[in-house]
Amino acid sequence: MAQAAALTWRRRFPRRALWRLGWYLFAAATVAAGTVLLFGAEPRRLPDGAPNPLALAPPVAITLLAAGLLPLTAALLRRPRLRADHYALQVRPGSLRTLLLPWSAVAELAATAGPGDEPVLLVRRLPGAAGDIPRWCDQAVLRTLNAGVRGRYQLALRVDDFTGEPDQRLRELAAWAPQRIRLTGFPG
Repeated sequence: MAQAAALTWRRRFPRRALWRLGWYLFAAATVAAGTVLLFGAEPRRLPDGAPNPLALAPPVAITLLAAGLLPLTAALLRRPRLRADHYALQVRPGSLRTLLLPWSAVAELAATAGPGDEPVLLVRRLPGAAGDIPRWCDQAVLRTLNAGVRGRYQLALRVDDFTGEPDQRLRELAAWAPQRIRLTGFPG
């Protein structure tokens, strides 16, 4: 049976990102309305002619709240991604970077239960190997796991962010992994 040139996990509808964006918009609108109600009637100048710093509170608050939308919008537009081919594993665990991890740099793939028993794919790299090195901004999912897991792995990806049954997704990925890579907690 012929195998496709690459495995790409299809992304699920971004429920989590929309939920966070909705709550942020609600909280931001509440804070902005409160700021405008409290400081909106402040005069630009004090009676002695000096500028009134309280008059700047509404525009500064609204600007900061709008800037807070940027990471949430980025998470909505640049969702997690996983692609595997015969050369490498491409992973975008968050909204910032897509990491290229050659199979020669991967020591272990593990499947475990994360917060709320959601399935999580973990990646452990070989020390000093080629390829992208996961940084702090790539490890948001990993930081939600317990300390024992965080110490052994460098990257985590929520399997529930992709369509299909988690066990089936993990079996598909295991078929692409070279024989020397240790698979821990994978189904079947």
